[in-house]
Amino acid sequence: MINFALKHSPAPAGLIIKYLNMPNKQKIEQVDDVVKKLSKAKSAALIQYQGLNAADIGQLRADIKQVGGSMEVVKNSLITRALVKLGIKLPETLTGPTSITYCNDDEVAPLKEIDKVNKAKEVTSFKYGIFDKKLLSLEDLKTFLSLPSKSTLIAQFIGGLTNPLQRLAYALRFNQTQLVLTLKALSEKK
Repeated sequence: MINFALKHSPAPAGLIIKYLNMPNKQKIEQVDDVVKKLSKAKSAALIQYQGLNAADIGQLRADIKQVGGSMEVVKNSLITRALVKLGIKLPETLTGPTSITYCNDDEVAPLKEIDKVNKAKEVTSFKYGIFDKKLLSLEDLKTFLSLPSKSTLIAQFIGGLTNPLQRLAYALRFNQTQLVLTLKALSEKK
């Protein structure tokens, strides 16, 4: 059919090639799905996963899912189109196999799972991060990864609130205890 169109079409060849490169319904739906997932996610990252075998990728997906995230492999052109729909422009064209990790429950925990694999196997790497619908460079993403998880931050905050109160209670008891001991010592002298 394409050969027939090229041989018998009065249209220029460039027009036919553009027609062949038009997105199909499935690709449009996949871009919309990525846009929806990125909009719902608290953060996300684009990952280069080449070098991991199928078992390692399956284990990584399970680990990410366990901490409240998800990972999917998407074509680079579709990722770029989804990011453009969100108003994010990549500084460079994506190359190589790319997966997207969506952080749905905790902003950092799923990305830390990927970082663990990267430190152990040194085959995966981060390309970019996305937080608050803004693109994070590799340096910003590493800073983001150094943050404690949400549950740790909440525990530190609560501990920070209770610590001054505990100190105040101790200080008030300490003075009362010292007063009682001093009065007892004075009564024993008399």
